[in-house]
Amino acid sequence: MAAATTLFDEHGYDAVTVGAVAEAAEVGQRTLYRHFADKEDFLFAGEDELYDAMSRAAAAAPAGSSGPAVLAHGVRASTELLETDRAMLVRRARVIARTPALQARERTKHAALQQVFVEELVRRGHRRDGARLVAAIGTACVGEAIARWLDDANGGTLTQALDGVEAELRSLTL
Repeated sequence: MAAATTLFDEHGYDAVTVGAVAEAAEVGQRTLYRHFADKEDFLFAGEDELYDAMSRAAAAAPAGSSGPAVLAHGVRASTELLETDRAMLVRRARVIARTPALQARERTKHAALQQVFVEELVRRGHRRDGARLVAAIGTACVGEAIARWLDDANGGTLTQALDGVEAELRSLTL
């Protein structure tokens, strides 16, 4: 929710009340609580949709794809969802970086996404330990690419950031 993210960025997450968010969004508090379980949900709304898109895209990767290729297929198919409002995501990242409780929730969500990729790789016949390794490395790379993209004052695309991280990983591991 953009109104909440802006308020949290400007005033700090802990200082903003649900009432202030409702006022900024021009809705009642009860309306907010019908759509969001708590204040944290204002920042994490839409993540389930993103993770579902990644999961569907990973599942649609061609048969016989390597573990990293399956993960890349899932991630790259979802870049459009992330790129729709970069400015809001920059604000959101600042809020999370300043708020330990939100950092914990972010880690929990990333662990859940990582598990989605593990299960897809296992379903495709990969060993669970190898699937966990690929998913851990892959989600770390995605996180790094997103951080670089959000920090890029020149306005590069997320795809460019993903390409850069992938190339850097190759150069470091070969």
